[in-house]
Amino acid sequence: MIQLHDITYHYPDGTPGLSHVDLTLHKGECCVVTGPNGCGKSTLFRVLNGLAFPQSGSYLLDGQPVTERSLRSRSNAAAFHRRIGYLFQNSEAQLFTRSVEDEIAFGLWQLDLPEEEVHARTEKYLRMLSLEAMRHRAPFHLSGGEKKRCALAAVLAMEPEALILDEPLGGLDEEGQQWISDCIRSLKGPDRLILLATHSRSLADSIADRRLTMDKDHRLYSAE
Repeated sequence: MIQLHDITYHYPDGTPGLSHVDLTLHKGECCVVTGPNGCGKSTLFRVLNGLAFPQSGSYLLDGQPVTERSLRSRSNAAAFHRRIGYLFQNSEAQLFTRSVEDEIAFGLWQLDLPEEEVHARTEKYLRMLSLEAMRHRAPFHLSGGEKKRCALAAVLAMEPEALILDEPLGGLDEEGQQWISDCIRSLKGPDRLILLATHSRSLADSIADRRLTMDKDHRLYSAE
């Protein structure tokens, strides 16, 4: 589904972010990326989600190039983001509407879905993420775990084929980590690619079909 070939990325100040990264990801697999802080995991995920663009190398989605130029097209960008769902490491940065309910529905309205479909999906993911009791609350007033669940519900409601999760357990207490871990495990299936970065060995052990690691030189290697 996803192919990266010889991807190199530098930040505007010249600091390296990714160094000659090759990666092939298939629908139906769950791939876990580990590595020290600052090694480039979040940068890799931003490239995969079309939020950063490499200086060299190629990114193919089902054989079609993903480039800054291609995503300038509104129709191309909409189709791309419909297929790739991204949960930020700081999920609070994804929350901006007046209520949890509106947060989940926002992306669906951008897809021009029928009102009935927007309502059905919103209700489905409110239930799935146990957010029904707080549907009218402002996301900014939620606890850390509730914010994470709200952001994840908004991503899942788009029903993407690829789900990219950057440190989904970050900032959560033990109960919140267990809840999100169980949820992620339930999302595995033959029609969904899951790629996640985590420092949690228990989550990696329980979910990974394949493991990759990034080193301090911003290179990606198979961990097996």
